[in-house]
Amino acid sequence: MSSKLESLPNAHSSAVPIRSMVPKPSKGAKAYHVAVAGRRGARSPFIGDIVVLVGAMPRRAADLASNDGSYCLAHVKDVSRDKLSFEIRASRKMQGASCCAFAASLLSFMPYVRIWRCLDYDAAVKRSPALVKVVAGDALSTPSVASSAGAETGADVAAKLSAFKLNDSQADAILSCVTATRRDGAAKFSLIWGPPGTGKTKTISVLLLLLLTSQAQTKCRVLTCAPTNTAISQVASRLLALTKQHAATDGGCHGDLLLFGNRERMAIGGDLSEIFLDTRVKRLKKCFSQATGWRHCLVSLVGFLGEPTTLRSQYNESCGQKDGTKLPEASFIRSRFHQIFKNLRNCFRTIMSQVPKAVLLEKNYKNIVSVIKMLEDFSKLLDRKIAGNNVAVEVFMTMSGKKCDDSAGGVGKNALVENLMRNKTTILGVTRTLLGDLKLPVTRSDFRIKKFCLRSASFVFCTVSGSAKLNAQKMDLLLIDEAGQLKECESLIPLQLSGLKQAVLIGDERQLPATVKSKVAETALLGRSLFERLSLLGHKKHLLNIQYRMHPSISMFPNLNFYDRNILDGANVTQEGHQRSYLQGAMFGPYSFINIDGREDPGRSKRNMAELAVILEILHALKKACTSSQLGVSVGVICPYAAQVEAIQQQTGDAKSMLPLTLRVNSVDGFQGSEEDVIILSTVRSNGAGFIGFMSNVRRTNVALTRARHCLWILGNAATLRGSGSIWEELVRDAVDRRCFFNWHDGGAGVSSPVPLWGAGLIGDSDFGVHPPAAYCGQEADDICDALGSLRLAE
Repeated sequence: MSSKLESLPNAHSSAVPIRSMVPKPSKGAKAYHVAVAGRRGARSPFIGDIVVLVGAMPRRAADLASNDGSYCLAHVKDVSRDKLSFEIRASRKMQGASCCAFAASLLSFMPYVRIWRCLDYDAAVKRSPALVKVVAGDALSTPSVASSAGAETGADVAAKLSAFKLNDSQADAILSCVTATRRDGAAKFSLIWGPPGTGKTKTISVLLLLLLTSQAQTKCRVLTCAPTNTAISQVASRLLALTKQHAATDGGCHGDLLLFGNRERMAIGGDLSEIFLDTRVKRLKKCFSQATGWRHCLVSLVGFLGEPTTLRSQYNESCGQKDGTKLPEASFIRSRFHQIFKNLRNCFRTIMSQVPKAVLLEKNYKNIVSVIKMLEDFSKLLDRKIAGNNVAVEVFMTMSGKKCDDSAGGVGKNALVENLMRNKTTILGVTRTLLGDLKLPVTRSDFRIKKFCLRSASFVFCTVSGSAKLNAQKMDLLLIDEAGQLKECESLIPLQLSGLKQAVLIGDERQLPATVKSKVAETALLGRSLFERLSLLGHKKHLLNIQYRMHPSISMFPNLNFYDRNILDGANVTQEGHQRSYLQGAMFGPYSFINIDGREDPGRSKRNMAELAVILEILHALKKACTSSQLGVSVGVICPYAAQVEAIQQQTGDAKSMLPLTLRVNSVDGFQGSEEDVIILSTVRSNGAGFIGFMSNVRRTNVALTRARHCLWILGNAATLRGSGSIWEELVRDAVDRRCFFNWHDGGAGVSSPVPLWGAGLIGDSDFGVHPPAAYCGQEADDICDALGSLRLAE
């Protein structure tokens, strides 16, 4: 909270204006009802958030502690549906509602509560001794020798993998994990090391699909987690796409899959809604209701087919109309049948798509399919006209004591009546069997239906923090994506679920780690991830070693400096078709460093207006080029500092104003796991001392340099980066050696003025003591100048 308060001056755009704040004495002296005004860019708090209430947004962090500053921390207890009001419990009694003008969310408190509850070793061992003891170092995790049965299983899995077009490293990682889950005494943890663009999500989804398709034999319950709602929804989406592509599910049933979390942050829609918990509860609520659900439908069908007295009573009731008209018996029978059949069919189709077949049981599933098919055939027979309209009456009146009339209609009518009677008897028998054998809930309680869904699903997807809601569930296998971003204490939340035998961690400890603000904790290595610690303890990592995202010019530096040249470029990125030329000139090739002689603004969060101006120039040119070619291009602008991000967002406006460009502006951390066609990286720092602050973090640099598919253009002050004594010094020198280094000159004009920025060339001997080839100093340099001379500052 302290670190978030320090960065509050940079969060002005995300704060919500307070319209009113009313005390709620019934809920305590510090309880208030807060109403806020909707504002573009602002984010209303969620339940469990810690918010800060301020009279005015501070210009700097020190203002909060000054005598003139006024702020109060509060815990959000409830939020209205429209998110324009919420209830809080404040840290102190407020002197007046007028003292608070803005509310800004600092953090979600719930994950910290869940972590705190997990920090009990004895309780954790009781729940999940197999994994927790390994994590604590109280037990070894060593693989056993594979048995002959295990070898046969491995061969079967390897044969199935051929359908997914995986590379050898992906197939080996999946094979190892699958065989480990089917073998007693195997290693408790499996680590999959997934550098950028190496098909990590595909590897995870294929692994899950293999486990899903073998569910009938293994009956393995799998929990898949990730640090964020966005990350876990991406994994679930990819698995759903694979199930469609490879027809892995039976009849479109998604009952074995269940996703839960924050609907907005997961952007639930399309196929994801089929497995989202809240949507499933809503659909099953009608199917489980006592008044409209599965039991009601079956009982109604039994009453219609096998209880003529009840049917006659219903008919007489329907005839009691005010106008005295009498509905023909045959019309009533047909209408009543079709209504019952429609309700039953809709109800059971929903159940078969939302409830696992293993829960329904195979024999019940077959009986449901059978009774729906028989009712469809029965409907066609009942609607036939060859014997007249009285056939339905004779069929349903026979059991009430009336003799079937054989005087009219001939052999065809008699045969039809006998066929209907025979089918009716068969349908009654199957329906009564279902009534006795089906063990589905009969309730409208959201809580009970949610509990049923969580207990029934074999493959559950949620955030690591959200897995705390599964404390009553038993799981066999845990899979954590982006495990390198999690603090070890966060991993304890899902690791303590009862029944866990194996865990698969997928991550990359050379990209962004978990965020640790405390210097004491950072020094004590308390922010280290479980993935990293197990790796250091000697657990084998399955390296995914072929990258399919970046043009080779982009992947070259990260591969050399972060992955010891262990990553190969996939065939798709080495083909000529992967190279894109969005703007003319060598400066805008696949990879370039553009040297800008600007100035960083003072302050805790830095800005660089010279780099901002160049970014706007480039975006304007890209928009113009894409409009002419009628091609869409995704562009990401990455800035390490929030102030620079906000400044660019203010200048570019909303997303629609940049079409046909799909523009995203965010911090390095915000781009973790993402990729775009073009990445413009603004390094911001520009000073004579070579200070670059947290920019020197190698992992953060790795993330920033590996987001682009086709073009990566790095903007920065070469002298500052070169004097930083960090990885950026190597990057600048590498760009020079590869002839990818360019100067951007403003021709003596201010960078904020709308005049052409004309001048770009390779760095010369005065900078590094090297001479560029003549080819770069002639006509091509003139062409670059001409191209940049046509650019204008975006208005």
